[in-house]
Amino acid sequence: MTDEFLTEGLRSDRYLKALQLISQFEDEIEARLRVFDQALVDEQPELFDPGTDISVKTNRSTGSALTIHRINHEMEGPKAPADRRQRLNVHLYWMSPTEYDRTDVDGALRAFGYKVKGADEAVDQAVVDRTRAEDWSLSTSDNPYDSNAVFYKHIGSVDELEAAQAELVDHFATFGGRYSGD
Repeated sequence: MTDEFLTEGLRSDRYLKALQLISQFEDEIEARLRVFDQALVDEQPELFDPGTDISVKTNRSTGSALTIHRINHEMEGPKAPADRRQRLNVHLYWMSPTEYDRTDVDGALRAFGYKVKGADEAVDQAVVDRTRAEDWSLSTSDNPYDSNAVFYKHIGSVDELEAAQAELVDHFATFGGRYSGD
């Protein structure tokens, strides 16, 4: 780093502008995740209590993820299982391509999706099996940090995010009822 670079950065408030851009970007991601969360809730309203608060979390450089934006929504509705605590988790993760042995990607992979944290493993596996059998274009993965399956798509643009969201909402409309206590 040169003195000229540092001087110009100080004069132009480069650091503050970068922080403002990060904050604005995180706010936009959170807004999209809130819309996504609500769309999923609207498909299976009996699994959710309308008064339940949601938990929003952003982490940079955690575990294998480069950064994480996620919302956890408690499943406390009248048809939610009484014997277990489940949370709908909607998220956008930035991952290193090496985590997926992807040499065709320059930069980070962006995984947009959902999982039901605390779900019964047999239910998760049944949903994964049906997802694969019915040839959905979603990716499924075991989560190395807990036992729940993740349903996601890699995205690289707003158009891809919106298409992924539509398919994921359809997926939850189709399979979300399996996470009920019935």
